Amino acid sequence: MPESENSSSSKHPLSNAAKYSLLFASWVFLSAISFYLGMNLIQTSGTALVLKDAPKMGNANPSVVEASTPSLGTPSEMETKDNSESQTTQTVEESAYLPGFLPDENVTFRSSAWSTDWTAMKKTVHLYNEIHPFIYTMKGGLSNNGELISSWSSTSKKERVLELRALNPKVKIIPTIFRWENPKEKIQENIGMGGRNDIRDHHIQVIVNEIMTYGYDGIDIDYEGMSCDKKEKFEEFFALLAREVHKKGKLISVAVHPKTPAEKTKKKELNCRGLSKPIVLDFRENWRGPTTHDYAFLAKHADRVKIMAYELHPRKYHNPGPGPQAPNVWLKEIITYAKKRVPMHKLYMAIPTYGYDWALNCKSSAKAIYHSDAQRIKAGVHKNRQPTDINRILNEENKVASWRNLSKFSDIHKNRAYEDPSLWYTSGGCDRVAFYMNRKAFEEKMTLLRKYDLGGFSFWQLVTDNDPEINVYLSKLVQGQLPPVEKAKEEEEPKEETTTPMSDSKEALKVSDSKSKSKTKKF
Repeated sequence: MPESENSSSSKHPLSNAAKYSLLFASWVFLSAISFYLGMNLIQTSGTALVLKDAPKMGNANPSVVEASTPSLGTPSEMETKDNSESQTTQTVEESAYLPGFLPDENVTFRSSAWSTDWTAMKKTVHLYNEIHPFIYTMKGGLSNNGELISSWSSTSKKERVLELRALNPKVKIIPTIFRWENPKEKIQENIGMGGRNDIRDHHIQVIVNEIMTYGYDGIDIDYEGMSCDKKEKFEEFFALLAREVHKKGKLISVAVHPKTPAEKTKKKELNCRGLSKPIVLDFRENWRGPTTHDYAFLAKHADRVKIMAYELHPRKYHNPGPGPQAPNVWLKEIITYAKKRVPMHKLYMAIPTYGYDWALNCKSSAKAIYHSDAQRIKAGVHKNRQPTDINRILNEENKVASWRNLSKFSDIHKNRAYEDPSLWYTSGGCDRVAFYMNRKAFEEKMTLLRKYDLGGFSFWQLVTDNDPEINVYLSKLVQGQLPPVEKAKEEEEPKEETTTPMSDSKEALKVSDSKSKSKTKKF
C-alpha cells in the first residue's frame, strides 16, 4: 500500500458515538479504581468512619428507628452522655479490666444498674448481676404509633451484647424503654388509650421482636408521670406484654414511682375520670405517676419491681429545698409500703449515684454533683459532714437567718441525722452545700436493704464518675462475701378505717414534675 494512503487512513477522525463510548468506558474504569481504593482506606483506618445501619441494609426490626444523636443530659436531665458510639472498634482487652471473679448467681441480694455510659458498662459489668442499657424510647410525641427509637444502632446492639457477655457471661442484659410524660411527649396509643388496641398490640410485638432479635434477657418498662386516667390501660398493656415476654422465656422488669404509707388513719379514694373504680390512696404521693403505678398489680406480672427511690430533694424546685436524694429514713418508709404489696424477692430499690449542690444565701441554680465534683470541692476550703444533721449545723454556724434557702425548710429535718455526706463551702461569694454519694453512705443503704431481704438494688445511674470505692464494696456483694446482717423487725402501716372519696380535681391531683428517677431525659 502506498505511504500516502496509509497515512490518510490512520488519521481518519472517530465518530461521535465512538468518542462517547470511549469516555464512558474511561469513567467506569476510574470510578471502579476510586471505589476500590476508598473501601480499602476505610477498612484499614483505625479512626475513620462509623456508618449507621440503614433500615434496609441491616436493621433487623424496621419498627425501631436508630437515633444518631439522642439529646441526653443530667440526673434530672441526663448530663452524662454516651459518647462511645465511635469506640465500638475497641477490643475487649483494650476497653475493660477483666476481673478474677464473676457474680454469684445464687446470691439472694442482686446488684443492677441503669446506664447510658458504654465505657462504664464495659469496665464494671462484672460487678452486676443485671444491667439495663438505657437506650430505648417511644417514637412520636403527642401521639404514638407503637414503634421505638434506639440510641444504639443495630450493629452496636449486636456487638455490645456480645461484648458484655464476653466480660460477664452470667450478666442479665435487660434494656430499658423510657418515656416520661410531659406537655410534648405522651404515653397514649402505645398502651391502648383512645381505643387503639391495634397500636398497643403492635407496640408489644415490636418490643418482643427487639428482645429476640438481639438476644436480650428481657425488657425493662419505665413509663413515668402518667395521669391517673391511664392506670387501667397501662395495667392491661403490661399484663399482655408480660405474657408475651414470658412465652419467650424472658424476663420483664418495671420501674415504679416511690410511695410511702398514708399518714392519716382515714384513707382516701381518688375518683379519676375514665376508670372503672376509684384509686385507693393508701399512700401520700397523690399526684400523677404514683397514682398510676399499682405495686400489687404490677408485681403479679413482673419479675422485677424497681422502685425509683431518689429525688426526695429535686434540684428544680423550691420545696423541700436542699437535702439528700435517698436517705435511709425515707427508704424505710418506702419499704414499709412496698413489702405488703410486692414479694420481697422481686423488690429492688433504685439508689442514686449523684447528689445536688445548692446555693444557701443567693439566687443560683442547683447542679448535679458526682465523685469528681466532690473531690474538686474538697481540694478547697470546706467543711465535710457525715452524718449530716442539718438543724444542728444551722445552729452551730449561726446561719438560720442568712441561709434562708435551707433554714425555711428546717422543720422537715427535725431530729434527723442523714447518713449521706455533705460539703459546706463558699464559691463566688455564695455559701453552698453539696450532698453526694460515697462508699460509707452506700454501704449503710445496702445494709438497710439487706435487713429487709429485698431482691436487690439498682443504680441510677452507672457512670464512669462514680466513687471507685463503691466498686470495691460491690465486688464483695456480688460474690456473696459480705457478712450477714440482722433482719429488720416488722413495721406496720397506719391502720385502715373508712375511706373518703376525692375527685381528680386540680386540688386533689397535684401535678408534681419532681421525677422520682431524675430522668427528665429526652432522646
